[in-house]
Amino acid sequence: MASRFVRTGFALAVAAVLGVSGCSGATTSVSVVDDPQLEAEFESVLVSGQSRTLGEVAAAAGVESWDRMYYFRVPVLMSELNRVMHTPGVTWRNMPGSDAEGLIVFVSEGQIVRAVADREPPLYLSGFATSDSYVTPDELAGMPRLAVESRGR
Repeated sequence: MASRFVRTGFALAVAAVLGVSGCSGATTSVSVVDDPQLEAEFESVLVSGQSRTLGEVAAAAGVESWDRMYYFRVPVLMSELNRVMHTPGVTWRNMPGSDAEGLIVFVSEGQIVRAVADREPPLYLSGFATSDSYVTPDELAGMPRLAVESRGR
């Protein structure tokens, strides 16, 4: 059963990357997906209680070729996403709602690589993180979460 979810998550992640369309001067569209494999890698940090680098977590989940990861609490406006990540004109599809904690976005040289709904465990990140940022088990008001080390705004 778990392997079916991993295969489905991988297929959705590939679809998200393929869903990023457009070229210079054209409007780009990004589809937000669920990624059970990425969620499982973040969960493993929480369960083990051991910090890992974001690069290790992303690589184990199959996220390749990225240089920054952004995190946004939901609900969030498309205009805010585009302002923070300097991606004017991007249209966001399948934005997570109250059924999610946030939105995880991996970027490479200003291009969106993968956009994932964060269902659990919730992450905490202010600004952006890089592959050498640490992901550490944390707690807020008695609720477990993961703190991701920020590298800038």
